[in-house]
Formats: sequence, C-alpha cells, structure tokens
Amino acid sequence: MSAATAKSRLSSILKTPSQDAKNIPRNKVRFTALSIETALQDVLDNNRLSTYEELCQKFREDEFSDDQFLETFIEAKQSVPLMNAHFTMLVELLLSMPWLHRDETCVEAYKNFVIELSIVHKNFCPMTVTKLVQQFIPTVADKDQWKHGVPSEAVQKKLAEVHDLVMRLMNVIPMIFDVVLTQLRKTFPYHKKPAYEVTGYLFNVLKVTQYASIYCDEVLDIVFHQLLLLDVNVPRSEIEAAEEPDEEMLFEMEANGADEEEQCTTMKHPLAETLDCFMSLMFNYIEQSVKSEGQGDRLFKMMLKQFETHVLPTHNTDHVQFLLFYFSSFKMAYSEHFISSLWKNVSNPTISPTVRQSSVGYIASLLARANFIPLSHLKSMLQEMSQWAHSYIQRSDSMNYNQSIKAHLVFYSVCQAIFYMVAFRSKHLTASAKNLAFLQSLQLSSIVTCPLNPLRVCLPTVATAFAGVTRAYQLAYCHTILERNARRKLATVYKNSSQLPEDCLDTFFPFDPYMLIKSGQQIEPLYLQYQAHEMDEEPGESMDGGVAGKGRKRYESVSEDVDDFIPESKRHKHQPLHGMDGEFTYSYGVSPGFQS
Repeated sequence: MSAATAKSRLSSILKTPSQDAKNIPRNKVRFTALSIETALQDVLDNNRLSTYEELCQKFREDEFSDDQFLETFIEAKQSVPLMNAHFTMLVELLLSMPWLHRDETCVEAYKNFVIELSIVHKNFCPMTVTKLVQQFIPTVADKDQWKHGVPSEAVQKKLAEVHDLVMRLMNVIPMIFDVVLTQLRKTFPYHKKPAYEVTGYLFNVLKVTQYASIYCDEVLDIVFHQLLLLDVNVPRSEIEAAEEPDEEMLFEMEANGADEEEQCTTMKHPLAETLDCFMSLMFNYIEQSVKSEGQGDRLFKMMLKQFETHVLPTHNTDHVQFLLFYFSSFKMAYSEHFISSLWKNVSNPTISPTVRQSSVGYIASLLARANFIPLSHLKSMLQEMSQWAHSYIQRSDSMNYNQSIKAHLVFYSVCQAIFYMVAFRSKHLTASAKNLAFLQSLQLSSIVTCPLNPLRVCLPTVATAFAGVTRAYQLAYCHTILERNARRKLATVYKNSSQLPEDCLDTFFPFDPYMLIKSGQQIEPLYLQYQAHEMDEEPGESMDGGVAGKGRKRYESVSEDVDDFIPESKRHKHQPLHGMDGEFTYSYGVSPGFQS
C-alpha cells in the first residue's frame, strides 16, 4: 500500500462532518432510526426492551412535524397486529398525541390507526373511547371560543373530526357504543366546574344523538341526571340572594357601557350561570328537534320518560321541569299528552301517594301558568278533578272521617289544585255567563263543606284567593270555614316554629316564576303572570286579617318581613302565616304566585 493511499483512507475516516449534516435535527435522525415494528418485534422475539423504551421516550418528549406524525401513524397502523396488551404504554402514547390541529392527511392517518386498533384489539376500545370523549371538554386555551355552551366555527370544525371518528367506530364495531355511553357518563365534568366546561361537554353529548339516534334515550338519561344534580344544588333562595341589585355593580356597568349587555345576561351565582347555559342548550336542542321532520314526537316521548323517571319523584326542583313546559308549547298534542300522563298517575292507586301528589301539583301549575293551553282544556281538567273529588267524598265513610293528611293526601292535593286553578285563572273563568255556569256545575260548595274539610290544609294564599272569587260570584261560602280553621290552628302551640303542623299540606308549585336570565327569554313569551280580578279580596290580606305575604316584583317570592321567620333550609319549601294575634307562625308551601 502506498503512503498516499493510506493517507487518503485515514483522511476519509477522520473527515469532519459537513455543514449540512450538522443541521440535521437530532430527533429527526432518531425518528428515522427507530421503527415501531422493529421495536415491537425485538421485544416479542428477543425479549429486549431497550429499543421499545427508547421509542416510548421519544413519543413522550419529542415534538413531531406533520411529516413525522404522518409517517409514524402509517407505520403504527401496519404494526397494529403486534400491539398486544404488553404494549399498552406505547398505544396510550400514540392515542394521546395531539392530532386535531394537524392537516387533513395527518388527521386521516390518526383515524385509520384508531379504527384498525379497535377492530384488531377490542381490549383497547375503552382507552380509545376515553381519549376521544376527553376531547369533548373545552380546554382553558379554548375558553374564549365558547359562548354560553356554543363553540366558535373553528372549534366546531375540530370537534367534527372527533365525532366523525366516533361515528366510524360505531359503524365498524356496533357494540362499541356501550363503551361510549359508559365514558360519556364517567367523563361528565363535576357540576361545580366552570360553566364553559360543563356546557361545552353537554354540547358535544347532545351532538352524539345526531348520529347515534338509536341511543338517544340513554344519552338523555345522562343529561337529565346531570341537569337534576345541578338544579337541586342551586336553590331558589340562593339565586334570589345573589341577584339582589348591588349599587357598586350598577355603577361599574354604567362606566363600562359596552359590557353592560353581557353583564345583564350573566347570572351572579356561578352555578346558576352554568344552569342557565345548560337550559339554553336544552331549549335550543328541543327547538331543532321539533323543526326536524319526525324527530319532535320521538324526542318528546323520551323526555317525558326521563321526566317521570328523574324529575317527578324529586322534590323542589326549580328549573329542569321547564323542559317539558317548553316542549309542550310547540304542539297542543304535547301538552295534552303531558297532562294526561300526569292525571293517570293521580288516578292510579298503586302509585305512591307522594308521586300522585306531585303529579297533581304539576297539572295545576301548568294549567295556571301556560298561556298556550286553551281555556277549554283548563275547564275540562277542572271538571275531571271535581268529579274525582266528589266520587272520593261519596266513597268515604260518613260516620268515621279520619281527617289526617296522610290518610287523604291525594284528595287534599286534588282539592287544593282545584282551588288554585280557579283562583289563579279567575279572570278568565268568570269572563262570561257560560264560564260562570261551568263553575257552578263543579259544585265547589259541596267540596268545601264536606266533612274532610279540604280548606283546613290548603295554603292560606290559595284559600284566601279562592274564597274571594267564590264569594264574589256566589259559588261557595268559605269564610266561616276559614275562620273556624284559623281558630283551631291558633289553639295549638308548637315547640319548634320551623316544624310543619300536622294539618298542613306540604306543597310546591313546580312552574313558579323562572329565574334564569338567558334561558328565561324563551320561557317569558309562554308564561302567564297572575292577573288579579277586580272583585278579588284585597291582595296580601289573609282570611284572618294577618299578612298573607307580599310578592317580590321580580320573583313573586315571599316578602322580606315574612322571610325572616323561615329557617334558611326551608325558605323555598314553606311560607309562614301569622296568627291573628301575631304570636305564632305556621309554615306552608311556597308562594303560589298571587302578587300584591
């Protein structure tokens, strides 16, 4: 070998790397050197973990360009047959890689990998679905892109890719939706999370029903459960307290000007704001379904089922029941079916008395408050109820009347519903001779004077308003009975002022005034406020001269002075009545809406 040749070879070995070689990113060199298939095969054939661990470390730490991402998932799809349960870490890292912000080819490569993985290895389906469902929760970075639970067009475009992948998985693996339902329920954000998280997730959950309509009932079960949980955690009293005008806040609103409209439509109570956005989304969802041919009837039946399962047995909900109120406004058939199903509960002796009592309350409150229900339907229901009450009285043993509320809970509830509807809608029910003749046909006097004495257990505001109407039109004479009942109550001293007297009907009016601002705009045109008749008794005066309670201008709740007598835990549930001498207070149901 010549000296020149030896020098040449030595120079080749020690040659300094070119400038281009220096500029090659290190991770790119590693990327081309590491192969998913090789790493997995090395573990399976030789039980060597070094390459596999290095590959996992790379996926955990490196940032991939679109080209690298595309190449990775093309190879990952080819290597799917090798990905058994031992390679869960690698699969999770691949599924967790950000993909929605990439170009269409990368997004499609990711989808193809996920579909192939789910088909070949069913054990990875829960992990796959979990990663997809987590995309339904808005991130802090996207917070400004969500307004009242509705995302911007850019965010909707990204979320459409997630929904497309879920739909494609359902098409190839129909049973995977059981996993989807489980994850939708588990992943639902805690109700005290920020409003954009809860309502953003709800937006996506409702979106699922568009391409998985066969599972709509199961999805609505998840939605109603969460909505009810949120509703019962936002008591009416807390919303009232939070919404009281603040002079400093009003001054700041005037100074900011541009933000005034946004501040006026935002609930001050954080959970009330979440509930408000939640209800707005549900109202819009109902409206869109009704507009879609054939969808409205099906959705109404499912929502009615959810109402009977979740809402009806729950005491003192304030807003969730307005979903059925709103739905009933679209078609008379809906309201008729809703009322008919409630009356079937009342007429069914095998159903628990408390559910039957709640059903009566819903009927009375709906017929009193819904301006979309014609007077003829109200009269028909009054006739049905009065006939039931008369039959009940006739069936009772006239020699052995047991006047305890527990023994006749449903009867007393039906009687109070009759009194309430007559008093609340008196202006319409007495507007013509024909309507007055109808009221006379109800034989209200026989109900009032029966030995069971239903006025004894009625709310004072209902009894007083009803007595005023019936006296004015000579339908019944209640004042003597009311005065006698009042003297009986004053004769008993109760150790605990917050305790209900034994002869007091526990009642609530489910369609009391709606308190949420944004969603309330869709309820307001459908809602009937109380219209006092010119011949009614002086509003706010009880049958014994005491204060029956004045309404707040905005919420028709009990007055400030009466509120002071009610424990905080019972303010929504009971309203006090002062005795004639002012020494005792008695707790009753919430305000039925008669304003002063």
